[in-house]
Amino acid sequence: MRKLAVVAILFTSTSVSAMAAPFCLQITGAAPMCMYADGNQCQQDANRQNGACIPNPAEMKMPSSRIGEYCMMLPIGFTHCGYADGNACARDALEQHGICAKSAGAIPPQVPDPFVPNAGR
Repeated sequence: MRKLAVVAILFTSTSVSAMAAPFCLQITGAAPMCMYADGNQCQQDANRQNGACIPNPAEMKMPSSRIGEYCMMLPIGFTHCGYADGNACARDALEQHGICAKSAGAIPPQVPDPFVPNAGR
């Protein structure tokens, strides 16, 4: 029985350490710190340190969706794109303990042409 308990402890400790965290804290001038399993905790630390919470490039691929500008990414690896509004995406991500990121396929905002009458007004 004791051997079984020791094997179980070793198995769980190695499997937990082998799992990479899905979210990284990125601060300007430093390497990303990929140690967050909870998007809310990552975002709190990012706000406190004037950084950004980004998906771990080793764990998740940044989605390239043309359906919406923003994508919600959850810790389990699920990604839902289709948000036109970043605030709605961030609100849903907060409830699900994920993060909201700009889609890689999003079209960049167009700058109004200053030579066109009523451009952007």
